[in-house]
Amino acid sequence: MAVVSIDSDADFSVKVLHQPGIVIADFWAPWCEPCKMVHSEISQAAANFGDAVKVVRINVDTMRNIAEKYEIMAVPTLLFFKGGKPLKRIIGYASQAEISKFLASVVAENKAAGFDNKNIGMI
Repeated sequence: MAVVSIDSDADFSVKVLHQPGIVIADFWAPWCEPCKMVHSEISQAAANFGDAVKVVRINVDTMRNIAEKYEIMAVPTLLFFKGGKPLKRIIGYASQAEISKFLASVVAENKAAGFDNKNIGMI
């Protein structure tokens, strides 16, 4: 599972808003120590779901317009998208277990709805 950095509005549109699957948008800043800690938690949690989950990182210092649009007031903030729509927000540090619990519920909903989780959210 590759983590992708978002560098433009167009990038965000393609890699988050136009994805049919689950995307975790990790809003962070280079000066934020808890952000650095949560990066590994996100990566480990998402790795357990293979291609069913994608992770993007959005630096709030350089991508202010996206942070403002989604009302990101603190970092780290994780915004979970499914089919381009925001589902849930976690503000502050989140453990691998917390992230995994939410992802498991979303993936289970996809399976119940008849979606093939292994191919959703391709970037």
